[in-house]
Amino acid sequence: MFSASVARMDTQETLHIRCGSDIEVALKDAGIEGAFLDFSDPFCQGPVLDLPQEAFLEKRLDFVVGAYGLDPVDARKKQRLRYARLANAAAFARIVLWFEHDSYDQLILMFLLKHFSGLDERPVLDLVCVGDFPVEPRFIGLGQLSPADLKGLYDNRQRVTTDMLALGQSVWAALVEETPHNLVRLAQSDTPALPLCAPAIMRHLKELPARSSGLSLTEELTLRVLAAEGARTGGKLFKTLKLEREPLPYLGDQMYWYDLDRLLAGGAIERFGDDWPAASVAITHLGRACLEGREDWMEHVVAERYVGGIRVAPDGKIWRRQG
Repeated sequence: MFSASVARMDTQETLHIRCGSDIEVALKDAGIEGAFLDFSDPFCQGPVLDLPQEAFLEKRLDFVVGAYGLDPVDARKKQRLRYARLANAAAFARIVLWFEHDSYDQLILMFLLKHFSGLDERPVLDLVCVGDFPVEPRFIGLGQLSPADLKGLYDNRQRVTTDMLALGQSVWAALVEETPHNLVRLAQSDTPALPLCAPAIMRHLKELPARSSGLSLTEELTLRVLAAEGARTGGKLFKTLKLEREPLPYLGDQMYWYDLDRLLAGGAIERFGDDWPAASVAITHLGRACLEGREDWMEHVVAERYVGGIRVAPDGKIWRRQG
């Protein structure tokens, strides 16, 4: 831990933006000055539609409140405050964006780059964007790092370029579309302005139903763990997925319970207990049949979901992924 006499860096004219509060204290301990904005909106789940600002915000609020079981008054207050603080962010002289490599972070980063690209006058924009770091058992996010680690990343931050801002515009425009074509094109371009973006987009697209089974990759990985290792609590299932099976971990626990709710409602899993962390979860005959490609999960789902702007539901056109 840094002492109270640690050299201070930056000033109160700087705003640090992160999609969570996990590094806020560590930044202060590292001597990195400035205000902090937790701008969290999980664009990797739920509808992300091409709507006017107010309608867009309401659609997102309806989703996060319903999907994650949040208190509607508190959630709306916090989320509106986040967007309001972002709208006023240009009052700062410098903004530092702190993000990692997964789709949760990268899609929020693209939204922010799109937002700042539309300003006539912008603050100085810097970026810390991390794809890996030597921590055990594996690097998942910046919240794992020490104040000294964060100071090192800060010292090596990048200046946001016009190409990065343009990428944010392009990715966001593609994300809100009702088809996956432009997102696929962007992922295949390797996004040279920000190379960590392309794999995150590709992982995001893997939440579309598979051609053979109708399962998203998260659903498939969940059922594979249960089929191979037997019943386990939701908490242990989440830990196994995050630390061992997920190629690019991006889900928080409440986000994962939303995925499990759909598997439960459609009959692919069963739960013994009242809440996901402690309840025992097991795969059903239907779950095995979908996993093996003998059943199409899309014929059993009971509620729509969205992958960005793409609606996934049995009563509409179903965009499917190859693998």
